[in-house]
Amino acid sequence: MLPLFLVSLLISLAITINGKSCIDTERQALLSIKSGIQLSNNQSWLYAWTGHDCCNWPGVACNNVTSHVIKLDLRQYPNDFFYYYDMPPSKLDSSLSQLHHLKHLDLSSNNFNNSPIPDFIGSLSNLEYLNLSSAGFSGVIPHEALGNLSNLHVLDINYYISEDSFLSTDNLHWLSGMTRLQHLDLTNVDLSMVSDWLHHINMLPSVLVLKLSNAYLQAGGMHDATLLHHLNFTSLRVLDLSDNSLNTTLPDWLFQLRGLIHLDLSYCDLYGNLPVSIGNLSKLRTLLLDTNHFGVIPESLGNLTELVSFGLSANMITKLPDSIGRLHKLEKFVLSGNQLKGRISQGIWELTNLQLLDLSLNMLEGEIPEAFGNLKLLQYFDADGNKLSGKLPETIGNLVHLQFLDLSKNAISGKLPESLGNLGQLQTMKMPSNGITGPLPESTGKLSSLRELDLSQNNITGTLPKGMGNLCKLQSLNLDNNSISGDINDLVDGLSKCRENKQNGSESGSKDGLSTLSFGNNKLNGTISTSIATWSMWTSLITRCN
Repeated sequence: MLPLFLVSLLISLAITINGKSCIDTERQALLSIKSGIQLSNNQSWLYAWTGHDCCNWPGVACNNVTSHVIKLDLRQYPNDFFYYYDMPPSKLDSSLSQLHHLKHLDLSSNNFNNSPIPDFIGSLSNLEYLNLSSAGFSGVIPHEALGNLSNLHVLDINYYISEDSFLSTDNLHWLSGMTRLQHLDLTNVDLSMVSDWLHHINMLPSVLVLKLSNAYLQAGGMHDATLLHHLNFTSLRVLDLSDNSLNTTLPDWLFQLRGLIHLDLSYCDLYGNLPVSIGNLSKLRTLLLDTNHFGVIPESLGNLTELVSFGLSANMITKLPDSIGRLHKLEKFVLSGNQLKGRISQGIWELTNLQLLDLSLNMLEGEIPEAFGNLKLLQYFDADGNKLSGKLPETIGNLVHLQFLDLSKNAISGKLPESLGNLGQLQTMKMPSNGITGPLPESTGKLSSLRELDLSQNNITGTLPKGMGNLCKLQSLNLDNNSISGDINDLVDGLSKCRENKQNGSESGSKDGLSTLSFGNNKLNGTISTSIATWSMWTSLITRCN
């Protein structure tokens, strides 16, 4: 029989060989790091940092052969920075620098209490992934320290701005040694003192993702002619320069980035026309150009046949190219706040994969054609604030996935089609300030998902459909300023039953309950029962009938 001490030694050796026990000095370093983190509810997993097998601790990973710690993930509150203000302040302990073999470090979404990014992070020369986003760091980025991290593939210093914190740097020379960098995110970092930012970005031949949103970028150098012949970051897939006041035209080098799949230049004060060369970016899936001053769109836009999301709101577009109908994969198309005139472009009705279409706040005229019914996957349609006229087509009933419909402040006339009753998923229907006539279709009572209905300021006549009292999810009903007649008791009684069902635990009741009921300036009669008039959720109850 083997002596006890030898058995213990063999077991210890076996654990080490199998990579199940970390180096003791590194375990002590991890415990020191833990001591600086003020635990919040979302970091309760740190309580599991006990025992000797620290390679099995949550957020820690070790090399299977050497047992050195190679990954440390202290991220918390993913995707919700509002929790930052509820987090107790933490301190990053310098013992982190003892994890010499670390390749992956994620400190994102913490609260390091506006402390500067510590220089000792620069000693972790094996790092390939560094995420400091929204970690509560503030001050000047220690570029000399970070410049030592030549093995980085991912560097994320994106952070949420607050009144008492900032991150900035006066140069980007420190990026020059990061030749392996593939992902760089400096969103909200103040780069206003870096006039040659584009020159340094051009020294990153491997970069695939570049995010410099709201980085106070200077436009100087954007039109550097040498970039046309010496553009190094041609492998770029994602480019986000949004929310920078560049106040210039689009640079020619941009259209050499033929591998781009995501381009965001919204809120950049760019002006001029989109060049024909935009057609070179044929792999784009997302193109966001909202809130600029673009005018003409070339026919070559039709080359972007992979496009899924296209934002052009708040520009100066007067006409869409005929080729727009070739963008068959488009799911989201936002054109609000332009100067579109005449009839809605025929090509739009060929975009049969559209789920969201926003044409609001333009000057579009004419009838909505029968071809509207081609958009069978549409969930959101907004044409508020145009001059559209004529009847709604019966084919609107084909849009069975529609959840939001806004045709406010147009010149829609005639009776609403019975086919509206097919829209069983519709939650919001707003058509105030039009010329709608005739009685409401009986099928209105089939809109079982409806939460908001506004048909005020029209010429609707007749009585209310009996089924409207069954719209138990309704939260707001506005029929002001029409000529609706008859008794409102059926509607009120039906809505009262909805409330009773909710109180009894029925699923048919609205989550929030009816809060606005407005019949002002109609020809209705009837009474409001005491029970409905005293509902605690009312925010507005207007029942003037004539």
